[in-house]
Amino acid sequence: MPTPFPGFDPYLEDERFWHDFHERFITYAAEALAPRLPPRYRLRIDERSLVTTFPSSPPQRVFHSDIAPTERTAPVPSSAATATAAVQTETEIAFDEPVIVELFSELVQRQSFIKIVDRTKERLVTIIELLSPSNKRTGEWRTAYLQKQLSCLEAGVNLVEVDLLRQGEHTVAVPAYALSSLQLFYGIVSVWRGHLPRRFEVYPITLPKRLPRIAIPLLPEDKDVGLDLQWVFDRCYDVGRYNLDIDYTQPPSVPLTDEEQKWLDDWLKEKGLRPKGK
Repeated sequence: MPTPFPGFDPYLEDERFWHDFHERFITYAAEALAPRLPPRYRLRIDERSLVTTFPSSPPQRVFHSDIAPTERTAPVPSSAATATAAVQTETEIAFDEPVIVELFSELVQRQSFIKIVDRTKERLVTIIELLSPSNKRTGEWRTAYLQKQLSCLEAGVNLVEVDLLRQGEHTVAVPAYALSSLQLFYGIVSVWRGHLPRRFEVYPITLPKRLPRIAIPLLPEDKDVGLDLQWVFDRCYDVGRYNLDIDYTQPPSVPLTDEEQKWLDDWLKEKGLRPKGK
C-alpha cells in the first residue's frame, strides 16, 4: 500500500518506526543519487557511533553481597604467645561489606549518513544528513551532531540537512532567525554550499504538499544533481510496509497545529482510513 499522504507521514516520527525509516531513507537516497553522479565522485554510506554504558547515571541496580562477612573470634592466646610480638593473621581481619554495582551492558547506537568524495583528490565534497530525534534534543547525540556540523562549515564541505521532524530544537545549520519570515512549516531542508558561506538554500516542508526535489551540490565547477525526496520517502514506505503497523484512526504522537489536525483528519477520512462523521 502506498503512503496515504501527499508528502511526509507524521506517524513515522514515532520512535517505533523512526530508526528503521532513517536507515531506509539513507539507503534509498544513495540509490537514487549514485547513477546521477559524474565518474569523478564516489558515494558512500557512512555512520557515526556513540557507545553508552548502562547505567551511566542513577538510578543504578545495586546488589549487596549474598554472603555476609563474619567477624572471626580470635582464640585466647597462650602465655607463650603473649610473650612474643602479636602477629595479625588474615583470618583475624573482619572486612567491610562492599556494595556491588553491576553494569547492564554497553549500547552502541549508530546513525547513517551519505558522503560524496572527489576520488581524484580523495577529498570530502558533500555530506547529506537525515536528522533524528536524538539530534534535536539535549544530550550526547546532539552535541556530537553539532560538532560535526561545525566541522563541515569550517572545512567548506557542502552540507545538506533533511529535517522531517516536528519535535525538538532547531538544529539545521541555517539560523532560526533567518527563517522568521517563512510561514509555519512542519520540517525543513537546509542546503549549504562551501563556496557560498553566507547563503543557505531552504526548502520548507508542510504536510499537505509533496516533499521537495532538492539540488545536491558538488564541486563548484560541476552541476548539481537532483534528489527527489518524495520518491525516496515513497520507496521507504512501500518497502517498510508501515501501513500494517500504523493505526490511522488514532492521532499521531507528535503535536500538530489546529490547522494541521483538521487537514489530517479530513485527508484520512477522504482516504477511507478514518470513519466519516466523527
